[in-house]
Amino acid sequence: MRQRHLAFLATRLALIVTGYLTLTLYPANPVEDWQGLSFPDHNWIDGFVRWDSFWYQAIVDPHPRFLPVGYSHANFFPLYAWVSWIAALPFRLFLDFEHAFFIGGLMVSSIAFLLGLKAVERIAVRLAGEEAANRTMWLIALFPFSFFFTAVYADALYFCLCAWSLALALERRWYGACAIAVFASLTRIPGIALFPALGLEYLRQHGWRIGPPRKALICAAILALAPIAIASYFELRYGHPLEFVRARQAGWQRASGIQGYSRDFRYFFATPMLPCSGVGECLKEFAPTRVLLGATYLALLPISAALALINRRKLGVGLTVWVLASILVSLPNGFDGVGRFTAVLFPIFISAAILLRNRLAFTLICAACVPFLLLFFAQFARWRQVL
Repeated sequence: MRQRHLAFLATRLALIVTGYLTLTLYPANPVEDWQGLSFPDHNWIDGFVRWDSFWYQAIVDPHPRFLPVGYSHANFFPLYAWVSWIAALPFRLFLDFEHAFFIGGLMVSSIAFLLGLKAVERIAVRLAGEEAANRTMWLIALFPFSFFFTAVYADALYFCLCAWSLALALERRWYGACAIAVFASLTRIPGIALFPALGLEYLRQHGWRIGPPRKALICAAILALAPIAIASYFELRYGHPLEFVRARQAGWQRASGIQGYSRDFRYFFATPMLPCSGVGECLKEFAPTRVLLGATYLALLPISAALALINRRKLGVGLTVWVLASILVSLPNGFDGVGRFTAVLFPIFISAAILLRNRLAFTLICAACVPFLLLFFAQFARWRQVL
């Protein structure tokens, strides 16, 4: 069994057990009246269906049960919902639409995560050797926010598509790389970060020239399908090609830039920071975890950029630019989703694996990640704002 399989199975089993024990000992405590439990009698999977899960359901289900009034699902790109809808079709034979969709989504996320690890392994072996690739598998799987790769969220599919697009680009299989990039852009907004990364990697491979005109033209034509498909989808469904921008800023009232960071900082570091008298109470209450999340979010983006730049020669221009461009795309969002956003940036984990050649240092880092992974998922499962 390869290390990617061991890392996947060990961490996903730990998450399932954690979810079951958490929801059994400390039942979910929704903080808004619209929040509900899709699998209240199945604690081993219910914790993976939270927050954005219901918005992805709403893209393909005209009658979702758990959504707040006055918000639009135009804020979410559709590919993950479509793929989950297809995966749910066999389960419609014996489940209602809602439960079939979530089971399909769980399967899509898990399979996509495993396939994404395979692509990352190919890249890491190519760049740094098999030992570094094995370390990369564990660093990704144990990352404190990797539980999103199993939840009914688009992150696993996005991770998989980005990894395979860049893997094929490094292998000079350009038509496939560009086609997969189009699908990635239909999965999440940061998918556009693949375009400059692929463009610069293409130029590097061709001696910083355009290369064969026909090949360059076909690649450009394939990539051009992304904005056409996105604009067409939002125009046909919502009446405006950029409705996802309006939905986020006006409908969801999400501040951007400095205002967004200021608001998020006040939320994560609100006083009192430790309103508990013992370890058990601190684990049950969200305030200590909220402070820990804030500190983690503050550190993740600069650490990610540093890891990409430290090993930029080893990673190459494509992977390095993809990480940096992805970070730039995320900056206007404040702290919203920094953890799961960083989880998909696999080149930083390859870079970390290259640096962690010492077995003891690598083991200590992995061991340190475990309690954070389980704590953050436990709070997520209890409907806390681990986003």
